[in-house]
Amino acid sequence: MAIESQGSNGQGTAGGILNNINVEDAQQVMEQTRAAVEQAVDTASDFIRERPILCLAGAVALGYVIGKIVSR
Repeated sequence: MAIESQGSNGQGTAGGILNNINVEDAQQVMEQTRAAVEQAVDTASDFIRERPILCLAGAVALGYVIGKIVSR
């Protein structure tokens, strides 16, 4: 079990990192993340539109595998 070292203010490493992030950086990261998610959704949508039978077969196969795992 890892023990997080604490700084002089009693906060761990994660707390120190979060205190050093300013609002503009956080907004920039959020915008980049939003753009990446939108691009991933668009790519997935295009793939599904181009290959609906393949996607349906994959969903059925995945459902079957998950059903087998859960039923044990």
